[in-house]
Amino acid sequence: MTDPIVKSTSIVSRTNLAAAARLMVRSIFFLLPLIFTWLKLRNLSSADIAQLITDASASDVIWKTALIIYFFAWVWGTLWDVGLQERVYLEAPNKGRMPWQAIGFAAAISVFGAVLVWVDTFVQFVGALALFTAVDHAAWRYLVGFLQPMIQRAREGYAGDAIGLEQLHLVENQVCGGWKWWRGLVGVIGIFVMLALALVMSPETSIEVGRMELPWGFVQAASILVWVLLMEIWHWYVRIVTRVAVDTLEHLRDKYRLAALSLGPSV
Repeated sequence: MTDPIVKSTSIVSRTNLAAAARLMVRSIFFLLPLIFTWLKLRNLSSADIAQLITDASASDVIWKTALIIYFFAWVWGTLWDVGLQERVYLEAPNKGRMPWQAIGFAAAISVFGAVLVWVDTFVQFVGALALFTAVDHAAWRYLVGFLQPMIQRAREGYAGDAIGLEQLHLVENQVCGGWKWWRGLVGVIGIFVMLALALVMSPETSIEVGRMELPWGFVQAASILVWVLLMEIWHWYVRIVTRVAVDTLEHLRDKYRLAALSLGPSV
């Protein structure tokens, strides 16, 4: 039987680590928009800001929409991941204190995220997107290494608990699985395609689609939106499938536990 004190300490460490992770993500959530607003609008009057809004083109709207989707999907997706992992991991190392390396990665993501929203040209944006993607991937690889001891301890703790082991496996695959390499590869290919087109095509170029003639700026903005939607729909699909499977297993556990209790001890 597990020592109640040890069990309580494990729960506290896990909760502390999850709370620290949420604090970091929420700090990024609040700081990045503030930094963006200050950088973009610090030298503008209210009349200038109103004029910018009035003069916004369809390309500008699509570009900014893609950034907003990417930002919110990243923030809420990370919080979603933290909550799901908190459900299946049994213990966190270092008494649940967030390591400095993780804080450093969070700071780097904030910096490169600010660069992503600061740049004005398509070529600069694609370059910033490549850097942000590289930092985000490096942070994921660090996370995988950081989580391995927690996953192993949970695997040992769930010995004899088939449902707990399956839930752990599902979450491990979502966070650490090889599908993320394929998603990253597709994302990198998309970035290279956007960069190649930006370097080859002239800004004055337009593309005919049926009877419509699309300016190159519109095509660039649309390519950003397509990239963001592809990356985030892929990621959220895996998240939702994992969450549904974990919840279903939890429901089955509760159902059969109640059924066993209702039967009572055999005579």
